[in-house]
Amino acid sequence: MAAAKKRNMRRSPFPQGTIPDLVASALVREDDIIITGETDPETGRKILHVITGKLVTPCMLNKLKGQVEAYPEDGGAIVSGQWKC
Repeated sequence: MAAAKKRNMRRSPFPQGTIPDLVASALVREDDIIITGETDPETGRKILHVITGKLVTPCMLNKLKGQVEAYPEDGGAIVSGQWKC
């Protein structure tokens, strides 16, 4: 059996400057960027997740955009634009 692939994941508080650097490097690599938060229902602890990589298919992206547009009362927003690296 092959060894498990080691992932570079951070599960501690973010040092100052980490998130902008992570976003910038993901843009250069043309990776997807997902930033989301969650609250543990039992403890109330808030956790921020910043995930980068080849993650979102065009179909998934269209579904997410459609969901935001279908429920404006939830306060979602989409900001789209072109960028050059």
